[in-house]
Amino acid sequence: MTNEELYQLMKDGFDQVKADFAEVNQRFTEVNQRLDGMDTRLRDVENGISELKGKQSAIAGMRSWIVTACAIGALIISVVVAIFK
Repeated sequence: MTNEELYQLMKDGFDQVKADFAEVNQRFTEVNQRLDGMDTRLRDVENGISELKGKQSAIAGMRSWIVTACAIGALIISVVVAIFK
């Protein structure tokens, strides 16, 4: 095998490796795009869950205010009844 043949053989091999790396890089780009899409979707789910938790805590807070308001109203009514009776 002459130097020119060896050079051509190595050049062809390196060209094939470059082509394979280009294909691998393309696949990595596609995977990165899919992961970015999944990240965005997970962020949306995370935000939705946070909103639901916030609404639940607000409802629980409102319940405690309603109970407190009813208790104060009952106290006022009982005091008024006790005074005027």
